[in-house]
This record gives sequence, C-alpha cells and structure tokens, in this order.
Amino acid sequence: MKASIIKKTLMAALTASLVMAPVMGVFATEKIAPAPTQAEEAISEATNNAVTTVAEVPASSSVAGVKSTVSGVYLAREVTGTAVSTPTTTIAAGYGLAKGEKAVAKFSDMDPKKSYLAKQSMDAVAASQNAVVGPMLNIEFGKMSGGKYSLLPTDGADIRISVGLPKSFAQNDKTFAVIRVRAGGVVTILEDVDNNPNTVTFDTTGGAGAYALIKY
Repeated sequence: MKASIIKKTLMAALTASLVMAPVMGVFATEKIAPAPTQAEEAISEATNNAVTTVAEVPASSSVAGVKSTVSGVYLAREVTGTAVSTPTTTIAAGYGLAKGEKAVAKFSDMDPKKSYLAKQSMDAVAASQNAVVGPMLNIEFGKMSGGKYSLLPTDGADIRISVGLPKSFAQNDKTFAVIRVRAGGVVTILEDVDNNPNTVTFDTTGGAGAYALIKY
C-alpha cells in the first residue's frame, strides 16, 4: 500500500532562468501556422528528434485506459502515457476562462542537460527523502485566446494528472511521488493520490514546471 507523503515546499538554488524544453510555442500552429521548417525544428529540438512534422504531434494521450480531457501537445516518451482527468469545464471555472478561451496542456520529456538546475534541485530533494529519481517531464498548462497562447497562473485550482509508470521504473513495494520545480526556486513534493501500481496520479496547478517521478 502506498504511504502518504506530506506536501512540502523547499527553496533550492534555482534562478528564474529555469530552462524549460522549447516545446512551448507549438500551439502557434492552431490558428496561424509557422513555416513548416520552424515548426519541425522546434518539435525536433523539444523531443530529441522523436517526431519530425507537426502532423506527428499527438493532441491527446491516455493512461490506464483513461483519455486526457485537455487537448494539447503530448510528447513525453519516457513514461507510458500522460493524461489530465480534471474536466475542462472545471479548469475553465477554476481559472476564470472566458467564452472562446480553451485550456491547453503540454507534456514533453525534460532534457537534464538543458534543465540542469532543475535536475540538481530534483536530485537534492530526492536524496533528502532517500528516494530514486525516475522519468523527468516538462508540464505546462496554458490557454488559447484569440489565436494566442499564454500560461495559466500557478495559483489557480488543482488540476489532476496521471502518468503511466514505465516497466523499468515500476516497483510494487515502493511508494511513488512527484517532485515539481517551478521557476524562482520553489520545489514541491506532490503525493501519489491513487493506489494503481501502474500510474502516479497527482494534483498540480497551471503554468510551467519541471517534474520528476520518484520512488522510495
């Protein structure tokens, strides 16, 4: 059975220049598409050449048979699926989205070389919990409004996410949690809120962050 872990906020030696993978901006294609070469370069860089064209970017994902409620960019390959389970109407109400505005989710694998400050923070927090660091992701929640993309605020209502555990990291006798790193140096441990041994399910909020699965 998974034990509960208290949410805690730790200050780490992280600056506001926290590096996030450049998948941000792909949603410019929703209304005004950039030149194909620009889109392909952005996607390729964000996913280590996992995809080569805009058409290959999945707009949804699923975990344990549950399809994500929020459309977006789902490019995380280090886990076995990612899904948002909070209804879009709940997200809209929780973040005051106006009529015509649409919530957007972005998931990609985190490159520890580019996001080395986030990785250092994750390692330090994991060590304090005697935990092992697993797959690392960039997760972002924003909105489309009038063809323009912007981040949702980080102080909004909870948004629930499920991440599929890869076989290489799954372990029945371990407790799982998630480390979240935000720009500015705020690090939070988010507890796994379900008992499914194949997933880690946790609550976060809008905006951008770097996330790492941990087990202990």
